Amino acid sequence: MDSVKKIGVSLAFGLVCHIAGAEQPRDWDRASGVMAVGLPVLAGMVTVARQDTQGAQQLALSVGSAVAASEVLKRTVHATRPDGSDQRSFPSRHAAVAFSAAAFLDQRYGQEYKAWVPAAYGVAALTGVARVESDRHRWVDVLAGAALGWGSTRLWTTPDAHARTSSRLSVLPAPGGLAIGWAAVF
Repeated sequence: MDSVKKIGVSLAFGLVCHIAGAEQPRDWDRASGVMAVGLPVLAGMVTVARQDTQGAQQLALSVGSAVAASEVLKRTVHATRPDGSDQRSFPSRHAAVAFSAAAFLDQRYGQEYKAWVPAAYGVAALTGVARVESDRHRWVDVLAGAALGWGSTRLWTTPDAHARTSSRLSVLPAPGGLAIGWAAVF
């Protein structure tokens, strides 16, 4: 498991360095791609390191259904991207994938990886920020993608029998927007 932690720390360090130098929309676009791929890869590596076949299946179902739902909505809604490149802005598939992977780590292994859960949600949120900064999505696109990813994982993923979940992500309506909270027992 130490190798997975080292890879995760290396990925996070490289990502922070890349984003720190992001000035152009294409830099943000690349960073969002790295995060949207990196989080599910990291979650998959955890399932492999733990030899958790059921977890791997649940991760695949969670991310796969988030991608499928976002594609169906993209082809149905036809929202023009802020940069005008096409009509596939709503919802953000990058946010759906990132939040699905973060929610998987929370739901499946939250008790054992308490310190990783806020970091995973932080990277997922940064993925959404990067999509807006790259001029590829609006905030509503990102929030919809995040909801799809989080919801698909809640649908398909059960806590690991050896690692009970001790944290919860809450999204509630608030005056002028949404209130997002994360609580954990340490």
